[in-house]
Amino acid sequence: MQKILLFGATGQAGRAIARELRQRGYYVTAVVRNEQKAKVVLPGIEKFIIAEATKPETLRGICTGYDVVVSALGKSVSPNDWSQSTFESVDLQGNMNILTEAKASTVRQFVYLSAFGAENLRHLSYFRAHDDFSKTLQLSGLDYAIVQAPAIMSAFLDLAKMARRGWLMTIGDGGARTNPIHEQDLAKVIVNAIGQPSQVLAAGGKLIYTRQEINVLIQKLTAPNKTVRRIPRWLLLTAMACWKVINRNMYDKLAFFAEVIEHDTLAPQIGTSSLEDYFTIDPSAAIRK
Repeated sequence: MQKILLFGATGQAGRAIARELRQRGYYVTAVVRNEQKAKVVLPGIEKFIIAEATKPETLRGICTGYDVVVSALGKSVSPNDWSQSTFESVDLQGNMNILTEAKASTVRQFVYLSAFGAENLRHLSYFRAHDDFSKTLQLSGLDYAIVQAPAIMSAFLDLAKMARRGWLMTIGDGGARTNPIHEQDLAKVIVNAIGQPSQVLAAGGKLIYTRQEINVLIQKLTAPNKTVRRIPRWLLLTAMACWKVINRNMYDKLAFFAEVIEHDTLAPQIGTSSLEDYFTIDPSAAIRK
């Protein structure tokens, strides 16, 4: 049985990866910051290790005895996340710290969850961090799998909260398209890559939506008595200018949103679940209730 060391396990994507690994019979160790909380959200995991990827001193020897490292580690893009960490410190340096330990151990393969199109959007810190780490991983000497997703469906849970309050807004014309992938579909792609030759895989959901279509769908499914508002893009750009002075982390998130709402982010349609499924059937979306 291959032994897997999983980072980012308590996030939505990480939980799905943990479930998929367990269902396929892998021995899984999750690296977490709080074991008691992790046991609640990760039932069935054999072992937990307390460590923080951004603190390399907590990682010494952590990869010894493991065959594969899987990392879904990344800073949340949710505007409700007010942590002081940056995309560079978590998505890049945190994963670099893990890679250093992996190279010094018995690990044969490093599987990394990245962002689709990162190499083309390097002017934004979110995408630059993902692209820089992906390039470093490819030169590491380890076997690797880099799985790129345009968006995972749980990223839209914040929109459901806004919809319930009547705060959901489409910025600009809302015509840019994307195909978000269910995290369990994404987990299958990631776990399928274990033991395979080094590769970069792009994986999106089965259906393509415009940003406006996503907003209207979520509004209908969560609070149909309210409507989606429209605001001009210049208001977002004005807010960004203010946040750049006040809080660089929030500015980086707003810059991320300003970019993705303006451009198509379409990955190969690999997933089998739709956004409608996610918000009407999937228990992961129970937050909407």
